[in-house]
Amino acid sequence: MDEPGLQTHAGPTRPSPVSSRVLLVYSNRARILEPPPPIGLSYVATATRAAGHDVRFVDLMVSRDPHGDLRRALGEFKPDVVGISVRNIDNVVAQRPERHLDELGAVLATVRAHTDARIVLGGPATSILGPVALERLDADFAIVGEGEVAFPELLSALASGGDLRGISGLCYRDGERIATNPPVRQETFSSSFMGDWVDWRAYERGGGTFAIHTKRGCPLQCVFCNYPVMEGHALRQRSAGDVVDEIERVQATVGPRTFEFTDSTFNVPESHARGICEEVIRRKLRVKLSAVGINPLTVSEDLFGLMKRAGFISLVISPDSANDAMLLNLRKGFTADQVRNTARWARASGIRCTWFFLLGGPGETNATAEETVSFIEENLNWKRFLTVMMTGLRIFPGTELARHAVASGYISADRDLCDSIFYLSKELDEAWLLGRIDRAIGRCPTIVHGAEQNGSTAERWCNQALHRLGVAPPYYRFLPMVLRLPALGAWRSRHANVGLTAREHRGEEP
Repeated sequence: MDEPGLQTHAGPTRPSPVSSRVLLVYSNRARILEPPPPIGLSYVATATRAAGHDVRFVDLMVSRDPHGDLRRALGEFKPDVVGISVRNIDNVVAQRPERHLDELGAVLATVRAHTDARIVLGGPATSILGPVALERLDADFAIVGEGEVAFPELLSALASGGDLRGISGLCYRDGERIATNPPVRQETFSSSFMGDWVDWRAYERGGGTFAIHTKRGCPLQCVFCNYPVMEGHALRQRSAGDVVDEIERVQATVGPRTFEFTDSTFNVPESHARGICEEVIRRKLRVKLSAVGINPLTVSEDLFGLMKRAGFISLVISPDSANDAMLLNLRKGFTADQVRNTARWARASGIRCTWFFLLGGPGETNATAEETVSFIEENLNWKRFLTVMMTGLRIFPGTELARHAVASGYISADRDLCDSIFYLSKELDEAWLLGRIDRAIGRCPTIVHGAEQNGSTAERWCNQALHRLGVAPPYYRFLPMVLRLPALGAWRSRHANVGLTAREHRGEEP
């Protein structure tokens, strides 16, 4: 069923009667564990090309001279419209905050300095911010939601002087106000054809995996999550045959070492994930697979075995807590026993797994946090498990957490959530928690905290070495082996002090 106030679109984009020169820019330069490829912008580029426009793609993620490459593309191509995909608002780390919108400002300044083309913002961060994106950034339009339909429609309207009010998800200036049209949710979608737009070898050298979407939308109710804000709650699933057709085609034409399913939850529903695994097995494909969203709600021992047979070498599992009260507060929909079963089945499968936990949500106390940290020490201290812990939940616009924060007086109703604002339960002693995590790292070296920086020179060298050896990414799956080295453990015991990191960034004395 469609969501209230949303339009749906099932058909292909029709060719535009007027062709425009369109420069699409993937502005993201931030990597967390691996360089994320521009799958969303690739969908938009493919649809824009299908609509009859001349499309040029600039990927700043893998550029060694981002502003130089952007200036050259603007000068040589002379676009009529520049579309900029904005992936991140910030790094979502309370103890080491980094604002990515500031970097975007420099990209927009370069564009404005070298062209009079119309600028259109899109991407996940734009969908989260909505009309605020136009208020804060120097752009002409913003598109909220899926852009494959809306962006070609906007190009047609700009060329013909058409009405902007019918373009789904468009934010635009209407006199003194910013108008916002309801976003589009496409009923069907297929391949991104990302291989047509990116230099894949540059991603693979950095430990990247080829992204595949098998579905859109998320029916779950996690209080902090912005996926429903971006994609809606209604699930729109591709058939297993269509997904595996894409894998086969990309394997033959691009040849990535690993494919990664980047759905918010790959195994919701479990039957869909099972169907994809069974289709890969039926076709006897020799591929390596990964998934960034395994949810304890709908997972089983049998599914882990099936994923192993299909070729999965890496999984990301996000329970966020191992305490029943907090799982209820976060609206996760599963219990601590289900988290414990997931850990047992994952270990039995032998698949390398990265676990994510978020501490500090509504109702978190020292006791509930202790239960989660103790669970990690007792159940996840294994050479094939990496555990990432975050303290403080980023408050995103449109989420239940944002509404709770306002209703409880944690933040004011007019607080600008473009800023890096985090929720940390007032019943929780942050200093105690960060110290407890430091002690857990000493006991279980495969734990890392989000405040521990990645992207170091040593990490890049390691990735390059693994690439030259022919190892399949993601390379962060080998971090547990590295973190268990005694020399690194001794170094972390001296330098990886999360509490100290937090105080340094606040300008406090150690």
